[in-house]
Amino acid sequence: MENVTFSSQHAELNMQVKSIKPFENIALAFSGGGFRAASFALGVLSYFNKLTFDNESDSLQGKRLLEQVTYMSSASGGTIATTLYALYNARGEKFKEFYVKLFNSLSGDFLLQNALEILADKNRWINRPDKSRNIINAFSLAYDEYLFDGQTMQSLYYKEGHLQEVCFNTTEFYTGLSFRQDIKLVTDGGADPYYKFGNENIYLSHAAGAQLKLSDVLAASSCFPAGFEPIVFPEDFAHNGLNNDELKNALTLIPQTGDKEEKVFIANKNVGFMDGGITDNQGLQSMMYADGRRRRRETSFNSFDLMLVNDVGSYFIKPYVNPSQSKHKGISLAGVNWIMTIAFLAALACIVSGLYFQNTFLGFIGGVLVVIPAIFLLAVSSLKKLVMGDKNSPSALRKSFTEKIIKLLINYFTKTPMVVLKQMLVARVDSVLLLNMSVFLKRIRQLLYNKFYGSPEWQNRGKGNHIYDLAFSSDLYRKKNPPPSPFLNPSRDMQIVAQTAFNMGTTLWFDKTAITQRHSEGCIIASGQFTTCYNLLGYIEKLLLNQSAYDPIYIGRLNNLKVQLESDYIHFKKDPFFMYNKDGVDYHINNFMPLTMRDIPFPENWEQLEKQE
Repeated sequence: MENVTFSSQHAELNMQVKSIKPFENIALAFSGGGFRAASFALGVLSYFNKLTFDNESDSLQGKRLLEQVTYMSSASGGTIATTLYALYNARGEKFKEFYVKLFNSLSGDFLLQNALEILADKNRWINRPDKSRNIINAFSLAYDEYLFDGQTMQSLYYKEGHLQEVCFNTTEFYTGLSFRQDIKLVTDGGADPYYKFGNENIYLSHAAGAQLKLSDVLAASSCFPAGFEPIVFPEDFAHNGLNNDELKNALTLIPQTGDKEEKVFIANKNVGFMDGGITDNQGLQSMMYADGRRRRRETSFNSFDLMLVNDVGSYFIKPYVNPSQSKHKGISLAGVNWIMTIAFLAALACIVSGLYFQNTFLGFIGGVLVVIPAIFLLAVSSLKKLVMGDKNSPSALRKSFTEKIIKLLINYFTKTPMVVLKQMLVARVDSVLLLNMSVFLKRIRQLLYNKFYGSPEWQNRGKGNHIYDLAFSSDLYRKKNPPPSPFLNPSRDMQIVAQTAFNMGTTLWFDKTAITQRHSEGCIIASGQFTTCYNLLGYIEKLLLNQSAYDPIYIGRLNNLKVQLESDYIHFKKDPFFMYNKDGVDYHINNFMPLTMRDIPFPENWEQLEKQE
């Protein structure tokens, strides 16, 4: 957390029901999760675009709910949708143009193929000579070419657009905190002293931030661990209109320790960035931070009346399964080393004998057989040097262990059967992946959610919108925490679609040749639509419990929206794809194939429910 101190008066600010102006100022946060997150975001935005304010006495009469969204925050895959929507909003494009562009960009493996083509073609890197040639930068160039037409952050400015501010989160590898790639799209009359392009420890000037390529901002937000390498500042962000020196001069790093190593790092200003989901996969912290600045009146922007967290992650975790225990018997590394040594000596003997006795065949056999043991022994020698290297070697164990301890470990590990070492290695890899990809991320998620839902300043304004809310996976939770009305219980068809959407993994493609992914994009978009309908209905039901706190105009607004939501929800229960199909046809998407429930196989991990029917 950042070291920002405010007065107790500010800390105790509480947004009571009576001070909320329902749906007038909406903030949306979109989680990471690859194409699953981007598709769910598309479904959410499309449903917001569907709802309208129809009450003639309402000051918002004639507007769409989407037009009341003033703030967006995102991480990783969610940033694919938010950056593109912000650009189309700034251009004054109709919503359908954005919908079609994102829909087509997400279909199949279009972006993946183009990124791989760029990676393999040296000519595609000529215009960005400072960029490292790797996977994340190949995706960045693909985004630049196929999504953003070379546009920079400053192209998001639009005086008449409904968006006031957007934040595309990444993680900086200087202090390990969330780095807010934050930009205001309209003029702000407030001083806003804590508004940073970055955080309190490392930040870029807003002028330089505005000149960053949208594609690089998206790449920095979405380069998830294991799949990508870090994107590096400044060289990977430099382009024809913004060079390395300009970027370095615009970056500020606040010393943390003042030691020699840190001083060198600060002087070089060479910083790695990775996926925003590492520190906040929901984009929630930035949304809370932005609302705090508004509530403290540091900006001329109003505080939010609704803060909706759109999340394709979950609190569920697959339990750790211990690898099967290996037998105690088996050859060890020391044994293999002895065998290879003997084989090497025997091969040398064959070569020498062949030369001595002028036996070509014997010399040939020795020459062939000497290769494998020679390579093995050289590899062992090189590995030993690597392990035993001095303390300055980046891969040496000497950074953590003394020479005596390292020799002790090597001595006993090399005597241990290889099958046992394999089991130990598999157990470590599995547990580390579980910790990094599940436990740590879900723990951070829990802490942020607890703060968001447990703090008085966000009571009555915060609402979750999760991809799993209507899936079979959430049945136990709904039984313990039933919705306000039985009417909100989903139909079986909705649950099948929601579970199919939830089952989709974190990838940057939809493999249409795989049965499990053939209709994933459609299921996720549809799930985003009907799950948003479900959660907005529940939110309105909660607000209407306090009708006496509102002006009659707001009661009329809530009831008007409720009527629309209930009508749509009934339709979703009958046909989860009704809106998805209508949008695909009305927006004239090329080769669009409407979906029916007959197209969707029952989720394999819930086959027991199918058998019960």
